[in-house]
Amino acid sequence: MKFIKKVLVANRGEIAIRVMKTCNEMGISTVAVFSDSDKNSLHVKRADEAVHIGNSPPADSYLNIEKIISAAKQTGADAIHPGYGFLSENAAFARRCEEEKIIFIGPSSDSIAKMGSKAGAKEIMKKNGVPVVPGYEGEEQSLKKLISEAVKIGFPVLLKASAGGGGKGMRIVRKQEDLEASIETAKREAKSSFGDDRLILEKYFDSCRHVEIQIFGDKKGNVVHLFERECTIQRRHQKIIEESPSPVLTPGIREKMAEAALKAASAIHYHNAGTVEFILSSSAEEFYFLEVNTRLQVEHPVTEMVTGLDLVKIQIEIAEGKTIPEVLSIDEGKNNSRKGSPVQYDFEKRKEQKYWVYSLEVRLYAENHMDNFLPQTGKILCWKPVETEGVRYDSGIETGTVVDIFYDPLLAKIIAGGKNRTEGIRKMIFALKNSVCLGVTTNKEYLISILENEDFIGGNYNTHFVETHKIKSARVIPDPVFLISSFLFNWHEREKKRILLRNIESGWRNNFYKNQEEKYLIGDKEFTLCYRNSGNNYFTVSCLEKTFSVCFISSESNCVKFNLNGMIITAMVFTAKGGTGNSEVNDIFIHLPASGQLKLKHISNFPEKKSEEISGNYKSPMPGEVIKISVVPGDEVKKGDPLLVILSMKMENTILAHEDGVVEEIFVSEKSFVQSDSLMLKMK
Repeated sequence: MKFIKKVLVANRGEIAIRVMKTCNEMGISTVAVFSDSDKNSLHVKRADEAVHIGNSPPADSYLNIEKIISAAKQTGADAIHPGYGFLSENAAFARRCEEEKIIFIGPSSDSIAKMGSKAGAKEIMKKNGVPVVPGYEGEEQSLKKLISEAVKIGFPVLLKASAGGGGKGMRIVRKQEDLEASIETAKREAKSSFGDDRLILEKYFDSCRHVEIQIFGDKKGNVVHLFERECTIQRRHQKIIEESPSPVLTPGIREKMAEAALKAASAIHYHNAGTVEFILSSSAEEFYFLEVNTRLQVEHPVTEMVTGLDLVKIQIEIAEGKTIPEVLSIDEGKNNSRKGSPVQYDFEKRKEQKYWVYSLEVRLYAENHMDNFLPQTGKILCWKPVETEGVRYDSGIETGTVVDIFYDPLLAKIIAGGKNRTEGIRKMIFALKNSVCLGVTTNKEYLISILENEDFIGGNYNTHFVETHKIKSARVIPDPVFLISSFLFNWHEREKKRILLRNIESGWRNNFYKNQEEKYLIGDKEFTLCYRNSGNNYFTVSCLEKTFSVCFISSESNCVKFNLNGMIITAMVFTAKGGTGNSEVNDIFIHLPASGQLKLKHISNFPEKKSEEISGNYKSPMPGEVIKISVVPGDEVKKGDPLLVILSMKMENTILAHEDGVVEEIFVSEKSFVQSDSLMLKMK
């Protein structure tokens, strides 16, 4: 057995920090790698050493095998942990580590290669008695062949990138007329994300659940499962909420699914951490193999919370040569296990040690759920997680972190444990409501709405939950307290700067009957707040057809405190400059524990030069890379036709024509980067 002394973490963000935490606890030195965009990132600060590996696009840095191997040699790292995403399931990368005598903290390159092809993986599972989803996994990838096979399978059909995961290169097709365009999009996305555009086709189940089994194997052939995680709440095939145990698995189905996962692990001589994913029927009685994720999962903390185990530590110890019975302190004789056979982890042990019986995780993303979930960029003005028992935060951000276009919009994972499901959900809602993340728009309110939904609380959901449930998280009419908090913050900031006539109350005017006004934009709606200063920090405030008696108390460190109709309110308020054309306005980010958080724009009381908006102009709704232009000047297009495709934060976003017209001029080219609000195309 070889003790690992120094680990290079070939990743970024929260997973890099997560791995470094365990390494530090084990007395192992760490090395970070970073791109241009990440030079000031938190994972770079947390590492003992850091090596610059290239430009911001992942292909130039985190996906460049040679640069990462070179960084390991340069720093004398004897092991590499790949995290998840990037090169974590790249067989060529694992093989290079093996060739260079660098310990790869993960499975063998052979196991990764076998499971890296979804088509090949399904064939292996069929031969080993693991139930698989009906579909097509053939080598022929012509458009004609894929269309023919899809028709044979029957609609709806699911297109999946053979080499990938995480929802990339995946499309649901419900009608034959949509098939050709969907295949082209899925192939392009698969090529961009994984360097391989091969697809497999599967029968798509409209009403099902997504359940996965955490497995571990060692180099002696022992395999063990650590029970399930329910990952059914998804959007765009990206998991949003994960929990354990599943609210619907019976002991019998759990045992059968776990046994199938162990068969899958043994079939490929699997060692280290992995996850076997299954589709579970709506009746929760039948299941089908989906894939093996040959890496640590994003949602691994859910299993850690309910077992009390450190999965990264287990990964490292298995990579060093330890066996599962040694790592998990299992008495092989007592558990009737043999070398090379499945090992049962005793879950009663966790009860004795008071681990959480239930756990769930939510993913906090930089995205605007009120605007078609568009990814958001910007600077984190305040990150302040709330501390409470049984709640854990895995994040790669801090106050001052810049969120850019090059990487996944995941900001943080929040994990809560409870003695039962109700307690865990309640803790999670509390943590979300009281944690402050201001500076970019997040999906926090959306997550709270899901957690408070009666069907979710009752465990009654499937993979279409977010599409079929009208989650009430978009504010048509904001809470007036947001506007009042913004007004008081701005008023106090002006008062601090005022040097003339300090003995006169602010807002004094000749026309006593005319109230002062402040105007705000929330989305595309304008709201007016009227106020009268009564002196001694007292105000009468009117907004949203309501009138309030307000007394300003204090404003320190962006924390505004005031009395509202006899109730003390505390709000966190941060501002940033945002531009629209030639005018400059304040973006205001406000957090209220009882009401959530909101982004407003303060409209100046003075005339501003407006940017000219011309009918037929198409501007980028987000920063990103133009990866496809579907039209040329002179083309006639109909409303709803695709014009351009922008890749931002690893997700494709198609710009559609919002009216009939003729393409007059195109101002961008493929592979070019655009900023938000940039003019891309003009129609007449």
